[in-house]
Amino acid sequence: MNPAGINTIALEPSDLAFLQQVYRHMCDERGLPGHTSAATELAASIIDLYQSGVRSEQDLQSRLGSHSFSGS
Repeated sequence: MNPAGINTIALEPSDLAFLQQVYRHMCDERGLPGHTSAATELAASIIDLYQSGVRSEQDLQSRLGSHSFSGS
């Protein structure tokens, strides 16, 4: 990680497709409409976990299962 705390590891197209799939499933399960701050927070959390080594959809969902994304 760089000094600003931003992960600079590039994501491949296959990574992005996987992350988008996980994001859509989790938004659907939680009833989160896209383009809300809660959905943006969820997306950021999914990417953070993925970049820290959590690579399966089940593990991502498990890690975020009890987290409340309540922004609007």
